[in-house]
Amino acid sequence: MQPSIVGSSSFGILWTKTFNPKELWYAKPLVYTPPGQKQLVFTASNQNWIRTFDAVTGAPLQARQVQPPFLVSDIGCTDMPNTIGIAGTPVIDPGTNTAYFFAKGYQNDAASGGVAKGIYKFYAVNILDLTDRPGFPVLIDGNNADNDPTRYFVGGTVLQRPSLTLIDGNVYGTFGGHCDLFNYTGMVTGVSTTSGVGVTSMFAMEAAPGGPPAVTDIMVQKGGKAGIWMSGMAPSTDGSRLFVVTGNGQGHENKDTPASGRAPLSTLDEVVANLAVKNGKLSLQDYFEPYEYIGMDAGDRDLGSGGVALLDPTVFKGTNGVTRMAITIGKNGKAYVMNADNLGGFKLGPGATDNILQTIISPNAVFGGAGSYPLEGGYVYFTPVGSPTLVYKLGLDQNGSPLLSKVGQSVDSSAGRVGVGVPTVTTYKGQAGTGIVWVTDVEAGLKAYKAVPDSSGNLVRITIPPTGGLNKFQRPAFGDGRLYVTDSNARLICMGSPVSIPLNCTGPVDFGDVTIGQTKTVKVQCTALIPITNINGIKIQDATFQASNSSLPQGSLKTGDQFSFPVTWNLTQASIHDAAGASFGAVSPGVKTSSLVISTTNGVAQYSNSLPITLQGNEVSSAPFLSLSPQEVDFGGIVVGSPGAATGLDSSFIIANIGSFPLKILGYAYTGTEIDDDDGAAMEYTNATASKDGYIIGNGFTSSDLPAVGSTIPAGQSLTVPMNFNADQVGNYQSLYSVWTNGGAKYILLTGSATTAPIAELAVETDEGGWDKNGVMDFGTVLAGTTETRRLRICNVGGSALLITKSKPPIDPELRAENPTSDLHEGQSIPPTECAYAPIDIAANPQPPNNPSHDVSNVWILNTDDLTFGVHDVEIKATITSRQLGPTYANGTGKYAYLGCYSDLNPRQLQKAYNLGTSNENGACQTQCQSLGYTFAGTEYHTQCWCGNLAPNGTKYTPESAKKCTFGCANDTTQACGGDGTYISIYYDSSKYQPDCKAVPCSSSSSSSSSISQISKSQSSTSSQIPTSLSTTSTLSSRTSTSTSSALTSTTSTSVSSTASPTSTTISSTSSSASQTSTTTSSTVGPQSTGGWKDLGCYKNGPSGKSVDTYAYRYYDDLMTVETCLAYCKSKGAAYAGIEYRCVVGLSSFSIVAH
Repeated sequence: MQPSIVGSSSFGILWTKTFNPKELWYAKPLVYTPPGQKQLVFTASNQNWIRTFDAVTGAPLQARQVQPPFLVSDIGCTDMPNTIGIAGTPVIDPGTNTAYFFAKGYQNDAASGGVAKGIYKFYAVNILDLTDRPGFPVLIDGNNADNDPTRYFVGGTVLQRPSLTLIDGNVYGTFGGHCDLFNYTGMVTGVSTTSGVGVTSMFAMEAAPGGPPAVTDIMVQKGGKAGIWMSGMAPSTDGSRLFVVTGNGQGHENKDTPASGRAPLSTLDEVVANLAVKNGKLSLQDYFEPYEYIGMDAGDRDLGSGGVALLDPTVFKGTNGVTRMAITIGKNGKAYVMNADNLGGFKLGPGATDNILQTIISPNAVFGGAGSYPLEGGYVYFTPVGSPTLVYKLGLDQNGSPLLSKVGQSVDSSAGRVGVGVPTVTTYKGQAGTGIVWVTDVEAGLKAYKAVPDSSGNLVRITIPPTGGLNKFQRPAFGDGRLYVTDSNARLICMGSPVSIPLNCTGPVDFGDVTIGQTKTVKVQCTALIPITNINGIKIQDATFQASNSSLPQGSLKTGDQFSFPVTWNLTQASIHDAAGASFGAVSPGVKTSSLVISTTNGVAQYSNSLPITLQGNEVSSAPFLSLSPQEVDFGGIVVGSPGAATGLDSSFIIANIGSFPLKILGYAYTGTEIDDDDGAAMEYTNATASKDGYIIGNGFTSSDLPAVGSTIPAGQSLTVPMNFNADQVGNYQSLYSVWTNGGAKYILLTGSATTAPIAELAVETDEGGWDKNGVMDFGTVLAGTTETRRLRICNVGGSALLITKSKPPIDPELRAENPTSDLHEGQSIPPTECAYAPIDIAANPQPPNNPSHDVSNVWILNTDDLTFGVHDVEIKATITSRQLGPTYANGTGKYAYLGCYSDLNPRQLQKAYNLGTSNENGACQTQCQSLGYTFAGTEYHTQCWCGNLAPNGTKYTPESAKKCTFGCANDTTQACGGDGTYISIYYDSSKYQPDCKAVPCSSSSSSSSSISQISKSQSSTSSQIPTSLSTTSTLSSRTSTSTSSALTSTTSTSVSSTASPTSTTISSTSSSASQTSTTTSSTVGPQSTGGWKDLGCYKNGPSGKSVDTYAYRYYDDLMTVETCLAYCKSKGAAYAGIEYRCVVGLSSFSIVAH
């Protein structure tokens, strides 16, 4: 990628692709060129769809869904919406044209099934046609860990988030948890690429003897955790070893005792682990564990929110034996720079601190990790949440140990929430001066910067067309001058420069070394690719680069015509200091780049009218030249009295000689805390002096390794000077630290602050508008069809910024955080004395009147870096009720409960019609039907009221989701009175009737408000038949940090008993997305004695004859009851009475009563 082209008007969005609703890509797109074929783009989505596209045109090539995805509703974790399919970026083996990936779904390729039936499969597909390779997919579930056979893989409880790594015929994937829920153990899984071999390694990050004992209940959080998620970053490898980083865990085998990284450790939580790879098997070879890891666990400050960057060993190394460097950075905002061959173990550093190369303090948490650029001296980049992208440059201290010093940052800041991707660096053909840093942002979209900061320390942004917010933790994929990203609107985006350029010119144009005060000229060679009417001219960004339009060809060019023109880099008028007569101001030695744009008038349409060419060279000073970087070192804040205060905060700066003659150190001095002199007097400086802690270089600032006065730095060399800030008094500290040399004098600004610890104070808003610091957020009763809102609040009453380290908001349909990704989000910083708020809604779905009430509840899981705070499960609950109309019981509950919406065509569901006209609504109709003794009441066609005693036919039932009953009632349009197409809204007298599967199909969706599982209820009636409760409990998703229910469960039961009759009825129904439970209905009618009549039992009324010769009498009435029938038969002097769909005197086919 050429900076001049990327920053030109010809660079833009070439094509986009959008696919299924709610389809997202967490796996990054991959670019691949099969041997002898066109380049293609491979994608894998959260819906388990894999696709290939023509990389140039975007034309779809192949598509396939490998299996139905796992449903997020089964776990109650909000990190990923809707579905979980392929989340870890696949890996492609170019030797076999095979793509490998893990996909989450259910047993037997079902579309649902709950946590217990969730599985992971490992796929190997032909990249050309997406068909499975023989012997694949491989089921991962059920395999035991090699280092602890009591632990085994359960796919439903884990998430495969990081990208995959391929080593010697084995693909390695890493697994973490879903919001730290369930009984899971972080694992590294290896699968052979050879057909029939399957899983070759399963390494558990928490194992015996130190890990918690394995338990079989997948719902309890006793698996040890130590998940590997790394914000999607792949495990790093340099051939025979694998580096991973873990998060929070439950096993603390090291406790507080120092330990070697080479010694066995079975509880690998909050560690950087170096796993040896041998014959496909994994074993622990080395590790680093921060000295404060137990506190990191308590505060949910995952070390494992970022992966390990193995830096280029040809550049990033020391002269003291350090040949390989590794860096990781996570939620705690500390970047740990390690010796990759000796990670550091636990508490082996000075004062029982970390035994690593360097610790860098970031202003905020980092997710995803660090990127690097091995040219121009070596740079490292990372982007904290809500902060600029920071730039660090490699240097060496006086002992040859490598150190990174901050040398710049971007002017703009990243999104103030989790999701910014790992900085990715590209060059044009590996040439210095062409580096571009790419950063993906969930709000600002794709951003590009020049890889090397300017002389002011600014990471210069390159203007590119906006993409809109991108998916979390993305990084672009690149191929042949194009790049590919995915956004939060389910788009695959291709960006690049139009292929149709008019000229092919040599570039970038490299001038090499040019001494300040001299010039150098290079010729640019160009060939016309199309007929060109005219070369219009040249524009150059930097005035020190010069070219004349007169050197360009005049007139038209044919295809194939060649020409050349000279470009001169003129440094004769440049000065390394601001001085009178210097035409171009002060310059500094080093690599410089600019762009030259040739403008054309083309003889062929649809070709670009401009061609950018990169110009670059290295400015050289003939004298010594002092460079100090960065210009400012902000150490951030130290918490007085905290464990970290014992060692202070570390940083460094670079003293460099970028001239061509040895640089001699003449002296050092620093100012006091007052660095501004308003009266114009010279500031007072104090010479740097030695102390027991090293050289004092400011109030609170020291250096343990300052080059001696009189020492020299050779031309082109540099020294990195370590610094430390520490203070035992609260306050702000600052100093100007100056260095005098024979190559100039410069200073850097040192700043730091000392504060007290953050203190988190949690409260929920009450219904009166106050705040309850200890209570549950109980909304009480919420009317269906309305929304009520209350807020959750976290205040920082401490003395330093408070960081939210864990936040898992509820996002259920009727109970949800209003802004789950931005309010109280992970990584949010709350300044002292300030509060952060999150509104929570109970958005009760509209329901027909007289529906049973139901409870909704969930928790918002929160933690902060206040170590006294701990994990909080903020309980939120409400009872959602519908309007109660018509006749009511003494407690105000409607006597007629809603049964459902039915088709009322051929035949009618209810038998008696009453036209209530403009006064019709459900309450009025129910009152009418009750007054006439009817069990069922229904409304239809706005104005019609229907009554009856026969239950409606279940085959005519329609679920509420079908929205068939949508006609407003004549007297209240907010109620439904039937619907278009002859649909009727039916209610039933709950004192006379309980729904069964004949009226409401038991297979109806549990989401329907009128299904058996929701209209059944708990009733207890006295002799007056007044129910004391009418409710349904629905827990949409249950999540806590200690124990959890994974399934979407609705459980209801009905128990009806009456003191007036020995009859009892029980109807129970349980529906669950995790396990399907059949509905059982039982009814017991005991021997009765009614006015001298005795029950003889239930008999079949055969089609060809009766049990006696003839019926003496038959009696039909929609108001039929047992008592009515018996009274009628007695009046006829009959000895037998029977009831079926009518009353018969003499014989009954269902119930014979002898008098």
